[in-house]
Amino acid sequence: MSVITIILDCRPDYLHGASSSLSLLSTPMGCGTVLSEIARCTEDISEHRFRVLPTFQHDDTYLHHVSEGVEAHVEVIGSDALHTIVHDHEPSDALLIIDARHWPIGGLDLSSLIQRDGDARWALHGVAVGSSQDGMREYVHCDDQGVVRRIGRYYHQVTLSRLESIAYSLVPLPSVDGIPFASLTDLRAELSRRGLLSRDLPVSSGTIDISQELGMLAVNEQAAIGLETRGADPRFTQGTPGIFVAKGCRIHPSCRMIGPVIVQGGATIEEGSTIIGPTVIGRDCTVRRGATVSQSVLVSRTEVPAGGIIRQKVAVGRNHATEECPQKDPASTPRSFELTSTDFVRLAADASVAGSQSPRDDSKVKLLADILIAALSLIVLAPLFLVVSLAVRLESSGPIFFGHEREGKDGKIFKCWKFRTMRKDAHKMQRALYEANALDGPQFKLDNDPRVTRVGAWLRATNIDELPQLINVFLGQMSLVGPRPSPFRENQICVPWRRARLSVRPGITGLWQICRDQRSEGDFHQWIAYDIMYVRHMSFWLDVKIILATVCSLAGTWCVPHGWLIRAERVKTPPPDPSSRRLMGASASEAASATESVSPGGQA
Repeated sequence: MSVITIILDCRPDYLHGASSSLSLLSTPMGCGTVLSEIARCTEDISEHRFRVLPTFQHDDTYLHHVSEGVEAHVEVIGSDALHTIVHDHEPSDALLIIDARHWPIGGLDLSSLIQRDGDARWALHGVAVGSSQDGMREYVHCDDQGVVRRIGRYYHQVTLSRLESIAYSLVPLPSVDGIPFASLTDLRAELSRRGLLSRDLPVSSGTIDISQELGMLAVNEQAAIGLETRGADPRFTQGTPGIFVAKGCRIHPSCRMIGPVIVQGGATIEEGSTIIGPTVIGRDCTVRRGATVSQSVLVSRTEVPAGGIIRQKVAVGRNHATEECPQKDPASTPRSFELTSTDFVRLAADASVAGSQSPRDDSKVKLLADILIAALSLIVLAPLFLVVSLAVRLESSGPIFFGHEREGKDGKIFKCWKFRTMRKDAHKMQRALYEANALDGPQFKLDNDPRVTRVGAWLRATNIDELPQLINVFLGQMSLVGPRPSPFRENQICVPWRRARLSVRPGITGLWQICRDQRSEGDFHQWIAYDIMYVRHMSFWLDVKIILATVCSLAGTWCVPHGWLIRAERVKTPPPDPSSRRLMGASASEAASATESVSPGGQA
């Protein structure tokens, strides 16, 4: 089976006023253009030939511009060419259609399609879900007396997911014969209407709309920083760190550059010019004497006049290149933004990003240390594991280990392992027992839980039931120290808390586990506060202190003041709010007027 590739091209608004031969595919991206990057990403899945389907009127030089720098055969087709393509190929062939507008933030990764392209019966769609990271619907559930008993929150991208965009589709070739479509969303809907089997493959990193100026700037920032991290392209030379220049460029020695900056072939930068990254200068561009280009993308053959300023924009031609970045009309963009030299177009901060987050990277040293310590601990504790396993199995039927789905770093689902401490049908009884919940927030706990076995009660009292989580640490799903691993349901109660705690790997122990001092009253507010505090102050030495405090306090049997672990002057949390009160048991009017706080002593 062969794969025929068609790429949908468009003409973004930021190219307004330029030659009609310029398009999204000919716009610079990193060391090449959008089309050359697509060609690089698809070289292992499709034939070395690309058919471009423009959705706008173009001139005779369009093919020259779009194929420039692409080491593959490029052919421009019309919408009526699909019929010919279908009948010129085998019925078992597949059609890969890429919508260049919706660029995956993590890069165009088609490995999921490669793994499934052997089954010609299915249509596969790479989709991004969600529309707003902050969108939420909230329902307050009250009893007959008007007392708030539960709050249900439904978040976009989480519990209110919907199709946001389709980056690419792989469809059986015969299925598209006679189907007119303007977008992959239309194609997907029509194929579904005709009864074709289909499957959506989520684009895990989310997508960004690069037909929008801010989106194109963001993707080029990503490309420039990525090139700085992984090393220069063979076609480029690197002098000053972060400065990548293609062969054939003319750059005056007095030019000042602050990386990351990519200068493509044939570019000229004259005396006294200043280039501030992240910036990508396209092929054959000219930056005249004394001009300044800051955090921008120059489309091929753009000229910046002497003394001109380009700031935070996609610049093209001459007239537009003399203007600074205009102020955005608040009504034309879904969210206001401000770009600075130190915080340029952060991907997850813009509404054009779909289904993504900006996670905090775990230290590789911490990950390696966690794996080594977990492996050693599992070997040393093997005899204890055997004894506990026999005790669990002898008291009640069912599995020895209990794996519960939790959300880990970046929201990835994994099974968190524990020794089983309950009856095997315990999950069926939870809803019936929910009214007797002893804690606030989304947690669930009973003082005398009828589902817990006698061995299980002892394992919980000694925290031995948590030891199998060392397996999760060894697999890289958890850390020795971090926020408590929580299921999807518990993470929906507070958006900032969810984002913070899912930016790092969850841990077996952490600040909340050893510093909490309101167990009997329900301490969901402390859980939020200590998780956020840990993420803000996470360091190797803090982890060491938490591990030592866990051992000395017998896994949190007595409270460890957080001031012993983090100096008081470093803690960035507001003081306790005396007006805060428990949500459970408060009337609806009282709950609405209660003041929120995220300090350890306040309520959330």
